[in-house]
Amino acid sequence: MNMQNIEIDPFEKKLTKQQKENIGYIQKAMNRSFEKEFKKRQYKAKKQNIALIGLGPHAKRIYLNYFKKHKTNFTLLVDLESKRDYAREYLNENGFKDTHIFTIDDSLKDNDLLPKEIESNLLSVCKTLEITHIIIATEPKAHNMYIHFALENNFDVLTDKPITVTKNMTSLRSIEKVRKQYYDILDLANKSDVMCKVMCQRQYHRGYEYIKKLLNETVKKYQIPITYIDIYHSDGNWEMPHDMLKENHPYKYGYGKLFHSGYHFIDNLSDFIKINNQLKGNKKITKAEVYSSALIPNDELSIFNQDDFKRIFKDQQIPEYYNQEELPKFDKFGEKNFYGSINFRNRNNQLITHCNINLLHYGFSRRGWIETKDFYKSNGRIRHEYINIQVGPLMNIQVHSYQSKEIKDRTEDISLEEQIGGLEHFDIHIYRNCDLIGGKPHEIIKLGDLYTDKEKKDILGYNELSREVYITNFLKGKCEKGDIKDQALGIEILTGCAKGIHNYYKNKRVPVNIEVRNQFTYPVNLKEYRQYSDKRYINKERTHIEAYNDFIGDYQFYISAEKVLEDGTYIVFMSIDDDKDVAGGLLQKVYKSEKMALLRFYYLKFLAKYFSINKILNMVEKQGNKRK
Repeated sequence: MNMQNIEIDPFEKKLTKQQKENIGYIQKAMNRSFEKEFKKRQYKAKKQNIALIGLGPHAKRIYLNYFKKHKTNFTLLVDLESKRDYAREYLNENGFKDTHIFTIDDSLKDNDLLPKEIESNLLSVCKTLEITHIIIATEPKAHNMYIHFALENNFDVLTDKPITVTKNMTSLRSIEKVRKQYYDILDLANKSDVMCKVMCQRQYHRGYEYIKKLLNETVKKYQIPITYIDIYHSDGNWEMPHDMLKENHPYKYGYGKLFHSGYHFIDNLSDFIKINNQLKGNKKITKAEVYSSALIPNDELSIFNQDDFKRIFKDQQIPEYYNQEELPKFDKFGEKNFYGSINFRNRNNQLITHCNINLLHYGFSRRGWIETKDFYKSNGRIRHEYINIQVGPLMNIQVHSYQSKEIKDRTEDISLEEQIGGLEHFDIHIYRNCDLIGGKPHEIIKLGDLYTDKEKKDILGYNELSREVYITNFLKGKCEKGDIKDQALGIEILTGCAKGIHNYYKNKRVPVNIEVRNQFTYPVNLKEYRQYSDKRYINKERTHIEAYNDFIGDYQFYISAEKVLEDGTYIVFMSIDDDKDVAGGLLQKVYKSEKMALLRFYYLKFLAKYFSINKILNMVEKQGNKRK
């Protein structure tokens, strides 16, 4: 949002000259306030010093490229002691000679928390170097300790996905531990004034932004929920049996596709489901269950066996590994593919939204060699991505994104790469019941059309461009998406699916319940805010001057300016409804003049349009405490 050019939308009815003057007055006042804040942020941006934790393939390709391009103050690298010499050499060769290095002993790499002495030493280094932002790009098992370090010591932090993971992820104990780690981090974030963001770059992907905006508008206007979601992603990541002990995105610790790239699509799914939250009554989702199955490494041994490797790769040097009488078993290794069927239901157990989610590592690949190479982007990795969303009988949206070549085969012609099979192919098909909702019966939106030529120049790719936007917003303090506080529903879906994989290993074919409604997925208990309601005028006869209501996320806001007929005063207040409870008479003020009442009215409307529910409720608490 551009704080320096705020427009307060007028109501559909015609405004009086006086009301227009009032709008102009409050707009100027707000612009002055935000201009001051904007300058403060600009000053803060000049003082940015970044600590990057982890120098793996992803960090090199994304974060170091970003630091070079934007001439960012990459001040500190944190990594393992065994990587010190390599890291120093790599940084020197890539223009980061002034970047300091702090290392921890390799034995600590899987700790849940940093030891106190190490934390104290790292904090001292961060303070000395005036670190302002921390970016976490380690192997996911280390995420938890560095997120804790950042939040407990008031550093803005951006972490790669998944938020956390731990060893032995095929066990229920480990799955519950990951769930608990999230809520512990959420508690720290709620007590902190700093940012905690999760790098789910599709949040800033122009294609998915377009889709979510269209879905929001359609669901809101017609009050019909999203009824069907089909998510398919295959990244052609063909790790062969002799690769399975790798440390980068490992399977040996019990997690695979779901906690690797699969997390992006769990995040997508949770965003789609949240769109339905604006609906009321029996259309509101309150429960869910998932039926899960998986392709595990032991299954793969039957699909592509030793003889198949020797026969298909007959012209290549076959590793000695495949000459063993029997290949080692991969018991309790992470899954290659996850297949889930999720039913989202209302309070009466009626089905509202059905979702199929099929996430594949083991799918079509361009790997034509048996020797082990880089496992990140040069291993025959090919993305196929398909999403199908139905809004009952009113609308169908489909995403088609299919590659046929690796990144190393990229051409300089972006228009060629945007065609089917190209590295940037991403088409949105929209089908409308135009007799009922208008618009074109069929429309194709190409992702490239949503970006300017300037934006497309010298990009690594549209997903990478989305990451770039994410990092820029994070560093500028304008990152409105991907907050740790918005991940609760995704975590509940993720851990529910993980429990399904556990059941698959145990040969149990039973559904797992997903907690889609708790104080964090549906965080505000409006009953608690009734104590801040101003009830002085509740039984007095009043007449409306202005009124406004709208859905903001899960909540419906009502703002009213009314004249009290008994004494001629004016009251202005806000009410919030979440379909279960209503808290009214919030932020109420009483005025003698209509002009002041209207100013208050437009101010509350501004809050409802541009502030989060938590910020508004913090203001409610402060005003209520002052009154007490």
